[in-house]
Amino acid sequence: MTAPATTPPPAARFRLLVNAVRGSWRRRPAVWAFAAVCLLGLALLLDDFGPVVRVFPGSALLAVVLLALTVSLGTAVLGRVRPFRAPPPGWAWSGVLWGATAAAGCALVANTGLQGIWSKSAGIGFGSRWAAALTAPLNEELLKLCGVVLIALVARPLVRGPLDGFFLGAFTGLGFQVMENWTYAMNAILLGGGVHGTAEVSQSFATRVMVTGLGSHWAMTAVAGTGVGILLSHGDRPVRRRIAPAAACVLTAMGMHWLFDAPLLDSAAGLGVRVGVNFLIALGFAVVLRHRARRRARAFLLSPRTPLSVDLLTRRSRSRALRGLPPARRPAAAARASAYLEVVEEQAAVWRDPARAVPGRAHPA
Repeated sequence: MTAPATTPPPAARFRLLVNAVRGSWRRRPAVWAFAAVCLLGLALLLDDFGPVVRVFPGSALLAVVLLALTVSLGTAVLGRVRPFRAPPPGWAWSGVLWGATAAAGCALVANTGLQGIWSKSAGIGFGSRWAAALTAPLNEELLKLCGVVLIALVARPLVRGPLDGFFLGAFTGLGFQVMENWTYAMNAILLGGGVHGTAEVSQSFATRVMVTGLGSHWAMTAVAGTGVGILLSHGDRPVRRRIAPAAACVLTAMGMHWLFDAPLLDSAAGLGVRVGVNFLIALGFAVVLRHRARRRARAFLLSPRTPLSVDLLTRRSRSRALRGLPPARRPAAAARASAYLEVVEEQAAVWRDPARAVPGRAHPA
């Protein structure tokens, strides 16, 4: 391997996509379950907000456009933050799809029921203040996490460790966040009497995307998804030793959600504190997980037991190596780099000691 590339050519990407679809199709029960719950969630959303869309189609379309831009930007940023290379598109967008349909739609029903229980058992005053903080961390985080688990089991080779779980959770939370923002925009139109629909949608977008977006669902579910990555890690650590850290990640995500919705620090500055705390927690997870993955990958690439080049480590180094090749050789180099990166990512997730590297895994066909 002398000249890796940033991305494989279109033909190679298409073959990888076809192979991924074939692999997923072999897991039909999980795939059908995924599709069925997504359709159920979408049906629940349409049943609840369909009348609003029919009465105010222009405002609803504006909300869709604004939030489509949000999810496009969010997936692009998360793809760049992920080390080594961007995630497979089908894998990432499956998370977005689950969050935006299955989790968001089912949360409408679950939240309504549990909030009613709080109000009946503890009083309307208590329910109006604390129902959201006591309901959303349970219902929404578990619903989003179900999707992370299901996708991770279907695409088992792509979830190698905590870092992959973090990003799958982030994509799933992003999908939920965007759909929840859309439902808030629809409710804002109704509360405003439908007189200034464009202004209501724009204000909702500015508040929930530009003000609170950095510390919202993508951050919470990224932390919870880290726990899924720990449980499904390809390493040799016993499962019983993974349960406690995985549970700690999920409980941390629920705590972040509770802080976000709790009627505490009820001011503009307090809102900034809550958003900032959640963002910093997620950022801390990302920095630590990226650092560990890159350190392990570098140690593997520098090991005498692998012939692979350290140029595989970063996007910039791969691009620089590609530019040094004659144009005719670049497609073949890109295809080799794609195959080698599978090995690098696997070793970055589970490999700890150069002496324990698996020689056979260093030479993909």
